[in-house]
Amino acid sequence: MSRKTLLGIIAVLGAVLTVFKEQFGLAIDATAVVGGVAVILLYILFEAKLDFKRVAGQLGKFKDPKFWLAFVSALLVAVNTSFGLNLPVEAILAVLGIVMSLLFKADSKKLSTP
Repeated sequence: MSRKTLLGIIAVLGAVLTVFKEQFGLAIDATAVVGGVAVILLYILFEAKLDFKRVAGQLGKFKDPKFWLAFVSALLVAVNTSFGLNLPVEAILAVLGIVMSLLFKADSKKLSTP
């Protein structure tokens, strides 16, 4: 079944439910529900497999120290502001700057060595 056929069927179903929603006793907007179901079905049937392949190809990026540095930095800022830890921002920036310089220095050595 193609996307056009599936969308046509869902559009007809949405039109019927919209016209006869009072007869069916629907209190919610049938058009919105059918539209949401259409988007979910189309994603599952046609795009989900491609997305899983794309994500599987990028799993190695989670081992990168720069990713974890960015993740911990964002998490630290969120925890600091949400829970009111009042950690000194200058000290956090200094430590993160040192760690970043070490990480990028290690990468530049890898790149410059033949």
